[in-house]
Amino acid sequence: MPPVNPYNKYIKQYQANNVNTASPEKLMILLFDGALQFLQKAKTAIAENNLQERSQNIEGARKIIRELMRTIDLEHGNDVSKSLFKLYNKMAMNLIKANVQRNADKIDLVITDLTNIRWGFQKAIEIQNGVITVEEAMREQEAAAGAQHPALKEDSENAG
Repeated sequence: MPPVNPYNKYIKQYQANNVNTASPEKLMILLFDGALQFLQKAKTAIAENNLQERSQNIEGARKIIRELMRTIDLEHGNDVSKSLFKLYNKMAMNLIKANVQRNADKIDLVITDLTNIRWGFQKAIEIQNGVITVEEAMREQEAAAGAQHPALKEDSENAG
């Protein structure tokens, strides 16, 4: 059994305080971060062939995704709301498959989707708070896409 960290009590108190005082927007980001942490731990558990850790962490991420699904107002929402709900549902299904098949690739798909959605929420919060403009967020997104896909960058440069 690993040694107990003497600061655990303070860390848990800080974490609880962080959640209890967070704005609704910050809570959304914390949910995304929690799900991503669960998924990274699940991938490690798959690599280590640890059935219990894999299942617990995948289930933790699924619970968060279900909570994110509950935040969507489908009755009054638009097409974006419905598409986001479908994407969350697809992620939850991929996590069930990842757990049954012990498939880290399915987890990677969910990590990619959650990371992209988290980025969008974070940028929306920053725009709403006047930290950045829509144009700055768009440029940041284009730069990130170009860095990830050099061929796309070449295509856009050749088109101009």
